[in-house]
Amino acid sequence: MWHRCSALPISLLLSLAAFPAAAQVELTFHGGLHTGGMGGSRYALDQDQPARVAGHSRLLGEATTAGARLGVGLSERWQLDGGIAWSRSSNWEGAVSRTLPSFEAQTLFLSSTVQGWLTQPGSRFGVVAGVGPALIFERGDGTSSFHQTNLGGLVNFGGVMRIDHQFSVRIDAQQYLFSSTFDDSYTPHLGTAPAPEHASRLRHDFVVLAGFSWRSD
Repeated sequence: MWHRCSALPISLLLSLAAFPAAAQVELTFHGGLHTGGMGGSRYALDQDQPARVAGHSRLLGEATTAGARLGVGLSERWQLDGGIAWSRSSNWEGAVSRTLPSFEAQTLFLSSTVQGWLTQPGSRFGVVAGVGPALIFERGDGTSSFHQTNLGGLVNFGGVMRIDHQFSVRIDAQQYLFSSTFDDSYTPHLGTAPAPEHASRLRHDFVVLAGFSWRSD
């Protein structure tokens, strides 16, 4: 389903190659957790289980995530970057009295941001922030098949610790905002009332990623 989508984030990624060779390039590989995850199908499945069953299954909406980002320096303080992140979650069985239905949820994020340093660019410890467009592709397989493509935005905050001139450790907190329609009741957060069927709802999926960055001289 991934090929049936807008070419906007892909073209933004390709546009990075149009910058002069002298521009500083930064490549980041990271992994972490995605919370908020698949909506209707997954949440309806988990909420149908008794509390004693849910207590031994994976946390609601939690998914492992991996991704990469490529950035090109616009100036000493500003950078244009594009990236991809893929998350996957599936129910697993613990010490429960009955078997849980099989279900797997996958989400692909494509995004591009303009990022700026909130601290001194050359310091060993720094903080960056960025904003830009994003495409979110969701797919769920199991008791209720689910496929959806959403256009939204990304707000990103990152912390950087430089190891040397080229390598650094980075932690990013990414907030994806987009509107999504569900065929089942959807509870965005624990303790809130579920939305009715076929509801359009503002989603705010949260992704936390940690990894290593390399930048050219």
